[in-house]
Order: sequence, then structure tokens, then C-alpha cells
Amino acid sequence: MRAKPEWYHYKIGQLPHGNRENEDCFSFSSVHYICHLNDAFRVFEDRRIRSSLVWDEGKLRRTRKCVSWASANTWFNGSIYGNVRFEFDWKELVDGKRFYWVEAITRYNPAAFRILISETEHPDLKAYDVANGEGPLLYNSTNNTWYRNGTFTSEFLFDEDLALEDCKKVGFDDHHPSNCRRFGSQCPHLGKRGIEVGAKLLARIVGHRRLQFAKLFLDAPSKTKCLHSEAASTYMHLRKSLTVDEDSDGRLRHDHPAAQVLVSAVLDNYGWDRPNGAAKLRNLFDNTKELRIAFRDRMMAAFGVRSERALTGEG
Repeated sequence: MRAKPEWYHYKIGQLPHGNRENEDCFSFSSVHYICHLNDAFRVFEDRRIRSSLVWDEGKLRRTRKCVSWASANTWFNGSIYGNVRFEFDWKELVDGKRFYWVEAITRYNPAAFRILISETEHPDLKAYDVANGEGPLLYNSTNNTWYRNGTFTSEFLFDEDLALEDCKKVGFDDHHPSNCRRFGSQCPHLGKRGIEVGAKLLARIVGHRRLQFAKLFLDAPSKTKCLHSEAASTYMHLRKSLTVDEDSDGRLRHDHPAAQVLVSAVLDNYGWDRPNGAAKLRNLFDNTKELRIAFRDRMMAAFGVRSERALTGEG
């Protein structure tokens, strides 16, 4: 009798009836890559999520395969991978590609299944049939829907870079308070809220004029261009963080020719955690109101919106 393949132990449940879905057979349409602040800014500089060698205990560590990672899972107690989330359309990512079973990582809780997705053949791995329903990932051609077994952690590996132009949205997650897969207990962002780290990313992007993909922070379905809700929250957090000390002797107003350049410098210092430099630059403004008006104007120009209501997600 032929032994069952490893993926059979993580077999998906029954297809849902009507609108009710079970956790072991959960439909999904997008996947995401989550990383820390510095890596996220590097993605904007490189215009891609670069594939790399597998460094953990998985079987691909013994190969020279370079992969990019994505998952469909969400995090109840905070992400263990960082605060910045790059979202991709699943169907677009896998269109015309082959699927290969890599392994299950059972020491994780819950266990994780890993599937490699590629345009090329990988004879060293077992081909995975996404249509037969004998594993944790299923494509139902009848309703053109993908399902996964949500009781396990999904880890999808792509043997290529993920181009930022294929990304649909950048959002922000809270970091797990005590667990970081990459930096362990030394991670400086343990327990950090997504809007806190997101504000630093926005500050870096605007301060360094990495604005080619500013649309990833916009509310795509909206007829009126505005920041999506997560980006709007980071904007408001950043705005509240920009103040001028009452005893400062600055005189610069928001309509001064140097105001926009100065705001960019403030944002650069804020984004790179240089509080002393940011404070000195902020205090060159006459008062907090003038600073925030200049900041508003800089952000409106950066994201191509027409009002502060659009920056706060109100359209």
C-alpha cells in the first residue's frame, strides 16, 4: 500500500456551504510579506523584495535556492516578523506557475507548511497538485477560488524577487511583544504598534523622496484619492509627534521658501530615530501650527492628494 505523502497530514477540510467557512478550509485572495522597518525601507529603495538563501532549520538550507516569502496568515498577538506588511494578489502571483511541496515545520505552534511556487521545474522536490484536495492548499476551479487549511501557518516560497510594482498595498501590524523570528529578544520593535513604526517609514519615504510607489498607501477603490485607513492613522500619529517647543526662538513660517526643505529634513531625522536633530530642526519654525501646516503641505504633495481630509482618510 502506497504511503501517504507528508502533505496529507495537513489536508484541507470540507469545502464551505454558502457563506459559512470553516477554519480548516478558508478562502483567501491575497498574501503578504512582513518585515522590519529597515528592511521595508530597503524594499522601497530596491523596488523589490529580494529573494535570499534560506537561513532557518528547513531543508532548503542545504541547497542554494534563493526564495522570497509570503503568507496568508494573520497574527492575533502581533506579528513575529516585523511591523510593515506588503500585500500581493495571490492569483496574479501564482498564475501559470508550478507548485512543489517543501516540508512541514512541526516545531512551530501551529505547525507550518511550506510550498515552493516557481516558473521552473524543481526535480529535487515533489510536485504538489493544487486541485486534488489532499493537502493544505486547494484550488477549486468550479468557483475559481483558492482555499487553505487555516489551522496551520501557510508559508509560500517564490524562487524569485517580488517586484514592488506587483504589490497592491502597504499596511502596518503590531509587533508581537516578546517573540521576534529574526532578532529574538534584541529586537528594538518588540511590542511596537504598527502606526508607530509606520509613521517612521512614511517619514523616511517622504524625507528621502522615495515616492514612486506612494500609491501603495492610497485607498485603491476610492473615487477620491486618499490614504487608506492604516496609512491615515500613521499620518495622524506622525502629525501629533511634530511639535515646536514653547521656549524656542524659531521664526520660520509655513510659506517660507525653505519650509518644505526643512520639513523633509525633520522627517528624515524622525524616521531614522535621531530625536535631537529632529528637535533642533522643528524648533526653527515659529510655532507648532506653522510646522504642521508645512508638514501637511509636504505630505499632500508627496501622495498627490488635494486636502488634509485625504491624508486622514476622509476623502
